[in-house]
Amino acid sequence: MTLEDAITATRRYTDAHWEQTFRDSHHESAGEFPLPYPHTVPSTDPSMWLFFYWDTYFTNLGLLRQKRLAQAVNNANNVIHCIERLGFVPNMSVRIAHNRSQIPVSAVLFEDIFHHTGDLVWLRRAHAALGREYAFWMAMRLAPNGLNTCGTHADPVTLADFHDVIRQRLRDIPAEPVERLQYLRHKMAECEVWDFNPRFEQRAADFNPVDTNAVLFRFESIAADFAARLGLAEEETLWRARAGERRKLIDRYLWNASRGFYFDHDWARGRQGAVVSSAAWFALWSGVCSQSQAAALVRNLPLLEREHGLITCAEGSNTSANTYQWDSPNAWPPIQTAAILGLQRHGYKSEARRIAEKFLLTCARNLEKTGKLWEKYNALTGGIDVADEYKMPHMMGWTAGACLHAAEVIES
Repeated sequence: MTLEDAITATRRYTDAHWEQTFRDSHHESAGEFPLPYPHTVPSTDPSMWLFFYWDTYFTNLGLLRQKRLAQAVNNANNVIHCIERLGFVPNMSVRIAHNRSQIPVSAVLFEDIFHHTGDLVWLRRAHAALGREYAFWMAMRLAPNGLNTCGTHADPVTLADFHDVIRQRLRDIPAEPVERLQYLRHKMAECEVWDFNPRFEQRAADFNPVDTNAVLFRFESIAADFAARLGLAEEETLWRARAGERRKLIDRYLWNASRGFYFDHDWARGRQGAVVSSAAWFALWSGVCSQSQAAALVRNLPLLEREHGLITCAEGSNTSANTYQWDSPNAWPPIQTAAILGLQRHGYKSEARRIAEKFLLTCARNLEKTGKLWEKYNALTGGIDVADEYKMPHMMGWTAGACLHAAEVIES
């Protein structure tokens, strides 16, 4: 399959199937938080028929590239609604997940929308929402070292009930009640970053995740830009000071100069984590890197780059009894996109194009074989023989968004 054929096929498929993932859920229900505007769901698979927070940013990358601005704005307005009503954006719209958020991509999502609309009235509302969501992260997810952690505000009953949700996916849930509740708290916190993964030694709430903190740096920087655009000089100064302080803390705790890479930090034990993961590409994307740090990350692409894309964590990272889908050999679409965006930001155009080509061809070849896009792919084989915790759904959402963005990079 040629690149031209791959681009044509994925564009044709995504354009034909977007509207199957537009859903109206504005009515109140016992199980689901209502949203005022139609929203996108990642897949037409019933298990994915919900609004997911960070998926929405990557989905919007595709919607905007196929001139579906109205739906991209709907998605952004639903994010604003969540913040205005709840004070944060939940992991997903189902009420049982309202005890955690996800990597806070609202600011980058809003930035894209404003770039397309130039609507200053809307920007003022979006900027106010960022301030409120930021307060949640700084009040509810701040570690003693000044960086953010992942966590949950679930009560003990909800934590105990979480066992029934995840017990088919994990093999090492303790039987002893106190140990079990602690385990479940950390696992629920883990859902606030990617989902279950080997990065945090089963103690996710004790870590400062690279991706969360890198995206929060971008959040602070964009909030400053919005304040400047709105003529709010004092707010701009405050946001830039916050971003500057976070950069210092990220350099202190998350950057490893001798290895030229970013690592999650175990703030509870005062040391860096051991896992080499694709969370580092979010630091590359966010702008928190210096050019010399970016150059080191590019030199270290071979740590995670494979024939068909970027794996999630280095092989051998998982020391638990569990199988993690956010691990090798899986190549997840948002990770490819974050790396491509980061490489472009720092001027590494040929590397960005190489990753884009690998990912797009992987998606297109499997589309040709199966007639569908998928949630994730195997970066070693190029197939859909992935490490799974549940039956993998076919996908639009961030897979479509990542494909369309990759196609744009290839053609640029």
